Amino acid sequence: MKGLSYTLLGDGRSDRVLDFPIRWALRSIGVPVERGEWADLSGASPKPSTLTDRARIAIELYPADLLFVHRDAENGDFEDRIAEIRDAVATVTSRYVAIVPVRMTEAWLLHDVDAIRRASGNPNGKVDLSLPPISKLQKIPNPKLVLEEALLKASELGASRLKKKKKDFPQMRHRVAELIRDFGPLRELPPFMSFVDDLRTAVKALGYHISDS
Repeated sequence: MKGLSYTLLGDGRSDRVLDFPIRWALRSIGVPVERGEWADLSGASPKPSTLTDRARIAIELYPADLLFVHRDAENGDFEDRIAEIRDAVATVTSRYVAIVPVRMTEAWLLHDVDAIRRASGNPNGKVDLSLPPISKLQKIPNPKLVLEEALLKASELGASRLKKKKKDFPQMRHRVAELIRDFGPLRELPPFMSFVDDLRTAVKALGYHISDS
């Protein structure tokens, strides 16, 4: 089976961590990856101002079988974000998958305590990180802050070293995503299942045979 190529179009560079659940989801349905790229539009001129323009330029600069389009739901409604992506991108390509965490990308990184401990640099730590259950992740107002606090707490460093450690949050966040081996528990979240279901539909339309896992 030919490997699938894809491009990830996100809101900001930190959203590159979504590459890991994307690759996990593709593996889970038996679709090999040939190439995955981040759509870096920082050098585009003129700078695209709309999602439609961003999608068009991403396709031009990073042609691939499939375009993943990310937006955080933030304080908006999940369905509204999906509709926003559909209305903006469908005029450019039909080969896309929307990926909309509720409320932020970091919400999809809070289910793996072991990955958080390892990313903090203290894999054998025992302190309780007080993370919410998966069923509550969508109700967290600021998942980014919760992840940052969990990483700092997991490090079990003294106050004098925590200030320096806090500056490492972007690297630690990426490391958490990289260390997560199973995003399956997130199937409990409707936005994640929407992403997986849409992905299955998209790759089927491309002619891939997928597994039923």
